[in-house]
Amino acid sequence: MAKQIGRRQVLTAGAAGVAIAGLAACSNSSGASGPTEEELASSTPSSGPTSKVVATAADVPVGTVFKFTDPNSGMPAYLLQPATGTFMAYSSKCTHQGCIVEANQDASGFACACHGAKYDSVGVPDETTSKNLTATPLAKIALSVEGDQISVA
Repeated sequence: MAKQIGRRQVLTAGAAGVAIAGLAACSNSSGASGPTEEELASSTPSSGPTSKVVATAADVPVGTVFKFTDPNSGMPAYLLQPATGTFMAYSSKCTHQGCIVEANQDASGFACACHGAKYDSVGVPDETTSKNLTATPLAKIALSVEGDQISVA
């Protein structure tokens, strides 16, 4: 006579099987543990370029503004060439409310649509529009120029 298996026993055996399979999938069969955070950090190459090209000099004629995405923050930013060979970059994030400022077409400054503050061409708040605000200058972005390549550091 065959022994009859109860429903509870089937469910218990099934749950145990799933648990064992899950543990086996999570284990490392070689017995070695993965790299530590320190090992991962030290394996990052320390040499090589640390800057990211965002434009060429031809993209930013003297007296104009070039909009780009800052590769470090992922935020929109502006690149200006006020004089031949002089490049400056600023974050587009308003320092008062965090809104995105827009650059004037003639590269003469920036304006915040959220509260009307204006910044001059070097990102400094205009006293006449920002006097009652806690606005500080737009964040400057460090650049490097090699040949005609303009990079964010």
